[in-house]
Amino acid sequence: RRKSFDNLRCVRIPDMCPCLTLTPESDVSMAAGEFVAVYEDQVKAWDAVVTAFFLDTAKNIFLYIRTIASILRPGGIWANLGPLLYHFADVENEISIELSWEEVRPVICKYFDIVEEERRSAPYTMNQCGLMKTIFNCVFFTAIRNAEPVCGKSNPVY
Repeated sequence: RRKSFDNLRCVRIPDMCPCLTLTPESDVSMAAGEFVAVYEDQVKAWDAVVTAFFLDTAKNIFLYIRTIASILRPGGIWANLGPLLYHFADVENEISIELSWEEVRPVICKYFDIVEEERRSAPYTMNQCGLMKTIFNCVFFTAIRNAEPVCGKSNPVY
């Protein structure tokens, strides 16, 4: 850090209070647990899914993509921002399917129409007053769920 005060400065989290922004009829979910197991029974239950620094937490990214396709209603929106670093890539005795964006994109396009796609730089756990930064080169996309039925099966790896 540059100054001793930088270590103790006030940081407001979140930047916006959801209860002041969302209407009483809004339904927002954030759950602890393994993503596929938590949401596997919520078929066509959601109008939108937002994933941030999330896809590469999958041991099998196909499971995540099919789960997101399954829980979204046709016409639902999926917005994503994050790198593809794959958290289990270097963990000994762990299964990890590590695909490039070039390989992941066609799988997403089976169930979604990508309407916006770009590369974005994203700082991660950064102290703006600090002397160090971690900046990820991320894939950002917005996609609309098409009517393609979800198919395929993978052995659970969670």
